[in-house]
Amino acid sequence: MASGKSPSASAELNIPTYLPLPKAARKYGLSEKVLTQLVQAGKIEAVRLPSGEVLVPADNGSKIPQTKDEIITEKFAHLRKKPISAHAAQERYGVHHTNFIRWARAGYINILREQIRLLALDEAGVAYCEFVYLQKRDEYGGKIAGVKLFDQNGNPYQVKYPDLSAKRREQ
Repeated sequence: MASGKSPSASAELNIPTYLPLPKAARKYGLSEKVLTQLVQAGKIEAVRLPSGEVLVPADNGSKIPQTKDEIITEKFAHLRKKPISAHAAQERYGVHHTNFIRWARAGYINILREQIRLLALDEAGVAYCEFVYLQKRDEYGGKIAGVKLFDQNGNPYQVKYPDLSAKRREQ
């Protein structure tokens, strides 16, 4: 060997690391229930030990959906703490202003200031909600009436049984 290294020393090991379900849920900002549902729906691989404990891959690997905070940090961090009104948000993002107001009242968008009939919304949250809205609109072919966009934590909603959901939409 010219380099003086053995083949095993130069080869990188790709051994996956797994976390117990509760620890993985905390890491990804999801409830244990949602993470369990994603495993059951086959969206996330998991390993069940003989003891019954469920382990989830430690790296996101794009299989575990991003949380609200991850999406904002990755795509919209430059907009944090920038105030925008719901009407200005409608003009800039093309989503009706009442959606932004409703999402702010639900806690998905931070309200920076509130005056009589005027909300100053955090533009990072506005951009995040518009991002999720457009994703869902594309996913459902433009028909999103009645489609749940956010879970109770403000993360993009994950359908537990996608096949059943698709069948119901067809009916």
